Amino acid sequence: MKKTLLSTTIKTAIAATLSLIVAKYLGLEFSSSAGIITILDIFETRQDTLKGGFKRALSATIALILGILVFEIFDYKTWAFGIYLLLFVPISFLLKIELGLGPSSVIVTHLLSYGTINSQIIINELGLVLIGTGFAMLTNLYAPESQVELIDWIEDIDGDIKDILNFYGNTLVKHLDVEIYEGKIKKLEYDIDKALDLAIIEKDNRIENSKNLLIELNQREREMDLLKEMYDDLKEIPVEYADGKLISDIIIDTSNNLTEDGDMVTVKNRIEFLKEHFNMMELPETHEDFLIRSAIFQVFRSLNQFIDIRRNINLEVFESLTENKGDY
Repeated sequence: MKKTLLSTTIKTAIAATLSLIVAKYLGLEFSSSAGIITILDIFETRQDTLKGGFKRALSATIALILGILVFEIFDYKTWAFGIYLLLFVPISFLLKIELGLGPSSVIVTHLLSYGTINSQIIINELGLVLIGTGFAMLTNLYAPESQVELIDWIEDIDGDIKDILNFYGNTLVKHLDVEIYEGKIKKLEYDIDKALDLAIIEKDNRIENSKNLLIELNQREREMDLLKEMYDDLKEIPVEYADGKLISDIIIDTSNNLTEDGDMVTVKNRIEFLKEHFNMMELPETHEDFLIRSAIFQVFRSLNQFIDIRRNINLEVFESLTENKGDY
């Protein structure tokens, strides 16, 4: 995030200064307005800047036309500017270009200052808009790459998920402090939130790129939800439960096969085998035994969903790599 803020700050300073210099060099009146328009038109991402620049350019054009009509009809009086606003504000919201209200209205005040209208004045005002908007768009042609950083985040997230699954497996055979889980799940939530923020910015900056990394992160967010559900179910299974070791092994086996070349099919087959094992056991005799058995099947359900998500992630990664090889 700090890198993005620094990049935006530097680009804004350079672009606003250059637009002011160019406007002055071309001899435009109110040249400082070009710099202000540039500042207002630079957003955090390239996509937002392009959309914002287009809307502000359209807003300025409509404002100029409307301002000329109002001042020519009602004369170049201060109160006439109020009539212009009464018309322009609802039009802006109707066309969804309200973000251009401020800078466009500043341009119209220039007309009020001139007290007249001619082609040179119109060219001057349009020039300010084009220079200001143009430099804002040009600066965001460069956007810092975050692909490597995102991949690092994803690796950390996968490490967090493996740690939590291993922790789950151990809780079935050992007495472990609940604070260990809370610390691990908080770290996972933090890593996913930060990575998602970065992925959204990256998607908007790299307009030509696929959304694969963002999709992968959303899928890992779903995995995190399943881990939370699994934890609630595992709490129902006491450490002294006779078949706890079987469930522990399958959870740890799932963790060990999270890699791209992991054998998820074998893990799913083992889960199905265990489900059959518990189905063939005698029915629970006590309410406590019933809760344990129910929790076990809920854990199996969550594990199956978890594995399906992970297989889908691995498939998308494989397809992405295959496509990239085809480009060379």
